[in-house]
Amino acid sequence: MKLSKFTGVMLGAALSAVAVAAQAGTPPALYTTAQANAGAPVYTQNCAMCHGADLKGVAGPALIGPSFPAAGSAATIGSVFTVLAQQMPAGQPGSLSHDQYADLMAYILSKNGYPAGSTALDYTASLSSKTPLVSQVK
Repeated sequence: MKLSKFTGVMLGAALSAVAVAAQAGTPPALYTTAQANAGAPVYTQNCAMCHGADLKGVAGPALIGPSFPAAGSAATIGSVFTVLAQQMPAGQPGSLSHDQYADLMAYILSKNGYPAGSTALDYTASLSSKTPLVSQVK
């Protein structure tokens, strides 16, 4: 298939824009707004006492900002979600539903500058996700 010069230029520009976004560290849309909204009360009820109402940490570590995840940790959505789903909340690990854990992760991602999209964050897929997790909040 032969592309017209215009189509080739437009395709090249689009690919360049994607490459620039990737280099700039633009985070992917991994959850829906509805999930993040549903995750807010789950966070308040199950996490805020240790991680703070503002996610900046109290007895537990911060879940927002440049120290989340820890610098040099090479954290992924999967590694953080696995800890969340298998070890939290403290004292009652694994006590939330799969939907609550996915909503909670969506809420945390939203507070860390990840944009909402049209596809819901999936519990099972999130456990094995290799997508890097880097807070966009400074």
